[in-house]
Amino acid sequence: MKKTSIGDSNYSISLMKRMLGQLGYFIDVSPEFDAPTCDMVIQFQKDFNLVPDGIVGKNTWQKLLEKGYRFNLGATNYILEPDEWIEEYVEKDTLYLHHTAGAHRPDYTIGWWEKDSKPGELRRIATSFVIGRKSVAGDETFDGATFRAFNEMYWAYHLGIKASNNTLLNQKSIGIEICSLGPLQKAADSTFYFQSGDTKINVPKSEVCELNKAWRGHTYFQRYTDKQIKECERLILTLAKIFGIPLRDMLYDSTWFNINTEAEKGGPGLWTHCNVRKDKTDCFPQPEFIEMLNGLYAKYPDFEPDLQWDDSSLESMPIGSPKDLDAEILQEYAMDLD
Repeated sequence: MKKTSIGDSNYSISLMKRMLGQLGYFIDVSPEFDAPTCDMVIQFQKDFNLVPDGIVGKNTWQKLLEKGYRFNLGATNYILEPDEWIEEYVEKDTLYLHHTAGAHRPDYTIGWWEKDSKPGELRRIATSFVIGRKSVAGDETFDGATFRAFNEMYWAYHLGIKASNNTLLNQKSIGIEICSLGPLQKAADSTFYFQSGDTKINVPKSEVCELNKAWRGHTYFQRYTDKQIKECERLILTLAKIFGIPLRDMLYDSTWFNINTEAEKGGPGLWTHCNVRKDKTDCFPQPEFIEMLNGLYAKYPDFEPDLQWDDSSLESMPIGSPKDLDAEILQEYAMDLD
């Protein structure tokens, strides 16, 4: 969150006012930082032993987010155990898109992260959000459904960059996973399948995206579904608006998915895992996915996030806990977040 003070006008001020209001500081929710807003900020700062200067900087934002950020963002909360992510606030300026290289259920993806550590080792590998998909058998229960693994104001490892700035890039970014098997193989009989170790999953031709030319050694991928792409767009716009993450006025094409030196250096904005890892294929340049990316900048100014207040949104687990999932079931899942 960027520093803000009296005279400013932007969406983050409206968000700040909503959080202050939910905490009992009665105020309008306009995007204007006026004198009454300054008075309420000063009172909040006094109440929480902060410097009462009326300026909302890092410390005030951190305390406000800790106390007042209780929005479910349209996601089902399926929260990892506290030792699987790092409860440390770092200002966010980046979004990273991934796909799982696993099957269709977002709860199983999160369950895999819960159980991926070895005795005496905590990997803390996860993204905040996972978007489910239709299964290869046609079950649409999870198609476009988003599950939240931990509060996005905190962080976990999801990039795995072999560079000195790996921790910083993970700290200041929010990750979105799209459930997808990723690269596919074509059999001699022209059917398609996903292979990981002894696991082989046949994929219907209707779910196959064939690229015009091979990309990172692969021509066939499991297609991101229409519902996944639409939900990914909604999440990108929502998170960019809330955290003030810049979306660029640019033309996305297949070349954008290559290694990007600006991303490697920690440049703010929207990136994908393959921008910083030569050995990854998430996300891949599916034409419909590129079309979605090219519409983001025009939609951003007028986009209004649907912020539903929920006191228990980051604590309750209405469908159970990731730690309760059967480890044998999770063995069928191939995750690609190392």
